[in-house]
Amino acid sequence: MDCGNEGTRPLDTMCHAIVDRYHASLHHSLPLIGNELAAMAATSPAVGRIRGAFVALAGQIESHLAKEENLLFPAIAALSAAQRSGSGRPPLAFPTVLYPIRVMEAEHVRIESALGEVRERAREVEEPETLLPAWQRFMSALRRLDDELHEHHRIENELLFPAALELERQVW
Repeated sequence: MDCGNEGTRPLDTMCHAIVDRYHASLHHSLPLIGNELAAMAATSPAVGRIRGAFVALAGQIESHLAKEENLLFPAIAALSAAQRSGSGRPPLAFPTVLYPIRVMEAEHVRIESALGEVRERAREVEEPETLLPAWQRFMSALRRLDDELHEHHRIENELLFPAALELERQVW
């Protein structure tokens, strides 16, 4: 996602871009990583512990994405539409977007912490499995997941959420 012009994009377009880029990637990669870990965990208790931490992380991420896709992003899109049409603030499922934004920000912190736990457990593995192609694929996928989540959270926390709060003030 090109972040250089995010501040000038309509927020509904930005939400769609986040879903198309980051959410789609997560919906695709989380089951693949989980399946890879399940296969390796069948022969390694250490990988089984990583898998447990990863399953918890994946559950948090999927729940978080569902809240964004089904609650917050549609509300932001409604605010964007109201701004374009010059109408007032549309009815939303919550008194202000501040509430779900604060929930999403707190979840970002929890997801980062859960990801840190997966990384830490992965560093502890010193078994022969670490040399297998499956382990190398997992570690590569974990690095990509880490990078994507950091960028995804940065875009939302630093660009989308502040802009959504300002947009709501404008159409109130």
